[in-house]
Amino acid sequence: MRKFLLLILVPIFLFGGRPDFKDGVSLYNQGAYWEALRIFAELADEEVSLNPQRSASSFMRIKCYNKLGFSQRALMLARDFPQAYSGSQYMDDLQFLIGEIHLDLGDARESAWYFASSAISTKDKKIRKAAREYTESLVGNACDVDDLHALAGRSIDRTGQYIALLVAERFLKEGDRGEAISILFNMRPYIKDEDLRKKAISLYDRFSSNQSDTLHVAVVLPLTGPLGTIGNSILDGVKFSAMTFMDSTDYGVDLHIFDNESKLSETIRIAREVRDDPRLIAQIGPLTNENVKGTAAVLEGHSIPIIAPTATENHLTNLSKGIFQFRSTRERKAIAMAEYAVQTLGLQTFAIIAPSTEYGQQFADNFAVRVDELGGIIQYQGWYVGEPTDLSKVHFRRIREQGLEELYIKFQADSLRLDSLLIGLITEGDSVNVYEEMLKPIFRKSKPTRGDSLGVELSHIDGIFFPIHEGNMRYILYQLASNNLTTHILGDENWLDRDILKKDASYISDLTLVAGDRLGFQTISQSFSNEFVRIFKHRPDQYDYMGFDVMGMLLESAQYAGRSGSQLWEVMINSPNYEGLVHQVQWGGDTRRENDLVFLMDYVENAFELTGYYDNSGFFSMDTLEVDSTSEIE
Repeated sequence: MRKFLLLILVPIFLFGGRPDFKDGVSLYNQGAYWEALRIFAELADEEVSLNPQRSASSFMRIKCYNKLGFSQRALMLARDFPQAYSGSQYMDDLQFLIGEIHLDLGDARESAWYFASSAISTKDKKIRKAAREYTESLVGNACDVDDLHALAGRSIDRTGQYIALLVAERFLKEGDRGEAISILFNMRPYIKDEDLRKKAISLYDRFSSNQSDTLHVAVVLPLTGPLGTIGNSILDGVKFSAMTFMDSTDYGVDLHIFDNESKLSETIRIAREVRDDPRLIAQIGPLTNENVKGTAAVLEGHSIPIIAPTATENHLTNLSKGIFQFRSTRERKAIAMAEYAVQTLGLQTFAIIAPSTEYGQQFADNFAVRVDELGGIIQYQGWYVGEPTDLSKVHFRRIREQGLEELYIKFQADSLRLDSLLIGLITEGDSVNVYEEMLKPIFRKSKPTRGDSLGVELSHIDGIFFPIHEGNMRYILYQLASNNLTTHILGDENWLDRDILKKDASYISDLTLVAGDRLGFQTISQSFSNEFVRIFKHRPDQYDYMGFDVMGMLLESAQYAGRSGSQLWEVMINSPNYEGLVHQVQWGGDTRRENDLVFLMDYVENAFELTGYYDNSGFFSMDTLEVDSTSEIE
């Protein structure tokens, strides 16, 4: 007892008066923890006005208690510290210190948590490095299974995310892939930090490389060049679909990603590389018809399904057994539009104005043939080159000439009828010549000329079919309005620009489109969109959804086909129906590898309404859902 008192009295004798913080630090560094504790305890109890280093003194007091073996006392003071010194610069260091205290107590779980918190929060590089080393060592070796589960589910903040990834890595290392996937699936929506995101992605990559049931898929898209924006959006959707699939199954997915730059030569080179890789069971892409044909020529006979996301050329699947057209062909859409226009809308007379490209010609020809088969009349068919900046000089002028000629003939016939009525058969109201009223804007001396006047409204064409290229719609809308034609506009998916239609709504009265998906009519969960944004930093658009659904369709079939491309081909062709997020697939056509499903929509009051859809059994109305079988009509 006397010795103990001497130890206490010596520092008082040595220092005398008010204790000094620097002296306390010096004693601590020399291992004189009792002496240092006396100084820091006294300084910590002073008012801030007397001791501006009060929070530092309190922090050092905790360290002294820990060094002296009073761990519970140190923990108690550490828990009180944040409330007493909320703005202290030692807050980050405190987390590391608490980690050390728990480590001395043999509590690996709590120690790992506080070291992880320090690693995430501190700005001191040395402390961060040490904290990470401690955390990784404890999670990787010292924590038991119960500790790991508790740590992984403790929090969704950045500390929780960091330690959950380490736990997932531990489970993966020990072969418990299911636990690892479960942790990543639960934590992934909250990870925003770029370093943590990279670590999560690296873990997914390890799933692929270590998993015996890994599905290897080639993805060939234009990631640079003129179609790079579209290609990258589709790729994001493909990646997200693969991640979702791995979260819910025991399969890994290894994406072999290639940039074909939209070039045929590069596409063919990549196809040879795909052909020579025995692991690959399927290929998604390329996008354009030409590149799909080049790929098919190289892969013909190698039992590798080629999923074409955007190619819509007619009879494309006839070129190779491997091609599957995810989007409906132009022929399928044109026939569906013709049947809907004649049989449902009741239109009889038509004009067709289309670009003189292969796209426009196939659409126009297929539409015209089906209208003719159904008893409708194509009164005019015209073509344009490039952008439709001026259709009035030829196409609209000729359509109006036809209408005026027809109106003039009706006027003459009606005039003869009136002459006969004047003999004595006339009754009240019969003397009004309706065609004369319509032709008033071009009357000269009581007789109409054969010249035109845009003041004459013409309605002799029930519907005009406009298959157009993207960006052409605005030109056509203005010219329709200026040419005073009352008609029902029939269009393809390139009319799906709600912003332009809303702005120019007065230019058009009736509009019906044929489309290959339900985008805009399908409810997308907010959680899907939010998670996508967290991972890819942009909101999903039509091509992101396309990539997601293409990959989803492929993987749904692949899990039943093992790792065989030929078995995958068999599964796909014998499982013809797939419902994705916004796309639906019903394999049909002569090859059973074309998507037969198309959707009809009307533009009503500044919004599109889904009217119905055609599948390989006929038309289904969204109102009645009654089947109107094409076989019964024919």
